[in-house]
Amino acid sequence: MWLSRKPGAIFLIGFMGAGKTTVGRILAREIGAGFVDLDEVIERECGVSISEIFARFGEDYFRDLETRSLGSVDTDKVMVIATGGGVVLREENWSIMRQRGVTVYLRASPEVLYMRVRNSSFRPLLNVKNPKERLFELLSQRASLYERADLIIDTDSISPYDVAEEIIRRLSLRG
Repeated sequence: MWLSRKPGAIFLIGFMGAGKTTVGRILAREIGAGFVDLDEVIERECGVSISEIFARFGEDYFRDLETRSLGSVDTDKVMVIATGGGVVLREENWSIMRQRGVTVYLRASPEVLYMRVRNSSFRPLLNVKNPKERLFELLSQRASLYERADLIIDTDSISPYDVAEEIIRRLSLRG
């Protein structure tokens, strides 16, 4: 299906805690593709954590780095790319992803997302007085953007391996 459009990348999008990195690593291994986690790329290039970038320079600066990193990923060969949860906020990012491959939204309910991220200190957007309320608010703001994906996979009640297998099946990645 998607290979007729543009070989290159499978962009995993979704809110923090959706499983983009975990599923991405499994998916890449299963189809013999490369794997890139955009947040890891940004941290490596900057030499500091995402939380530190947010604290020192703010979200807009981070989003600029994210767009630049997204545009620099080599998609000449098949790649699985785990994006940051806010990559969908910029139209420029959508253009990059659409030109270079297919977008897959790993959808999870707000309750499940909260359970997955509640004990993490590495989520700068949730370093607030009421992180659960903030998560629900951010997800509500972004839901329609995530829904623009080429493919949507519900992840609430299936394992990361099964999510990867569903992506493989739905994108016809096995002969």
